[in-house]
Amino acid sequence: MLHWLTVKVFATCRCLQYFTSFGGGLPVDLFIIFCFMKRILLLCLLMTPLFAIADIKISSFKKMGEGLYIMYYDTTATKHYITKSTVVEFKDFIVLMEMPISTDGAGATNLTDHSADGEVVFAALKKKFPNKPLKYVLSTHWHPHSISSVIPFISRGITVVTTEKNYKRISEYIDSATYAKYGKYIHFVGDEEFSIKDKSNSIIGYRIDRKDYPHIPTEDFVFYYLPKYNFLHTSCMFQRFKDYRVMGKEMISVRAEDVHQFIEEHKMSPACFITTDTWYDDGSGLSSGDTLTAMYQKGITMTALENVLMQMDGNFLVNNSDSVIRYITDNSIPISIVNSAVYTCLKKHDLDKALAIARIQALISPSNPNSWDTYGEVYWFMGDKKMAKRYEKQCKLINKEFTLGGEASWEKDLSEYRQMWAEK
Repeated sequence: MLHWLTVKVFATCRCLQYFTSFGGGLPVDLFIIFCFMKRILLLCLLMTPLFAIADIKISSFKKMGEGLYIMYYDTTATKHYITKSTVVEFKDFIVLMEMPISTDGAGATNLTDHSADGEVVFAALKKKFPNKPLKYVLSTHWHPHSISSVIPFISRGITVVTTEKNYKRISEYIDSATYAKYGKYIHFVGDEEFSIKDKSNSIIGYRIDRKDYPHIPTEDFVFYYLPKYNFLHTSCMFQRFKDYRVMGKEMISVRAEDVHQFIEEHKMSPACFITTDTWYDDGSGLSSGDTLTAMYQKGITMTALENVLMQMDGNFLVNNSDSVIRYITDNSIPISIVNSAVYTCLKKHDLDKALAIARIQALISPSNPNSWDTYGEVYWFMGDKKMAKRYEKQCKLINKEFTLGGEASWEKDLSEYRQMWAEK
């Protein structure tokens, strides 16, 4: 309706402008209509972002326990699958955990606030919990599939919880004037535990760092534990390759390895894990804690698979590359494991071994632009920029839209790795 009105008003204004262009001007009454139409057009354009661009709707709420709900989004317009937030009810307020409106993850650029969708989320919560205001929005990391909208919340005095490192990217949503006015409603989780609690419920936030948990998707990350239910909110970290077999065993993702490490170190045995996507739950909105236990009893970790390559001598990798390739392909070892081994070698400053594995990766998967980007990056680290640029060109020949690597990214990585090598 609004789009139709905007088009009609715009067309009318253009016609009136056309008639005035012949120098005769317009009668006073038509001139007044023209000015009125222009004002209507401006009003429509200002209103459109609020009412016409929202891509999501809240499809349902599912009660998971006393004071605990899963809020399901129909995000098929932006994500092509269903996503979910968690709502925790306290005595006098509610807390929203994650807001997976947008599909964007690590590759997100030009971040903007999905304000229209944020308004939809706020309205749905207000309708569901009319007597309890939303007090906190909890985010695990900066990716838009964790937090997609900020301004509609902080502008209402609702606290958005993140980390200082993650806010460096989230801040792209917010102009300086908005931050100056509402920045006090952004809370950073530090090394100490973050908690929200009253007599009816509680949430504890734990910030973890990539130095200790190497497979988290951002520099740091926040797990949220719900003691009342013994549930751990893991967002996109609990990933399962249920039907993928390597050496006859279920392959355990590196992110699931980090989740396992976290609960072991904190002596937790969660009854369930909460995720933001519906891919990894058991249909109820949750994933049983017993699932992770069973995975470790019967499966094989991606780290263990990578270690098979890491234990091979560099000369062996060079002189027996065909045998290594046959071993990888016969056992259905994913190419991502090979790629990961390259970067593990780079971290260890073993450039020759990194080059040998990168070459094997390119031979196994020559049609994958990332294979050539990785190969080029190793040469960049070795100082052979001519070869590095040659493989960057090969990468672009395969996919000119590939933007995850290249010289700027390689140089940034090299700077970070040099600091890592110096510290060691």
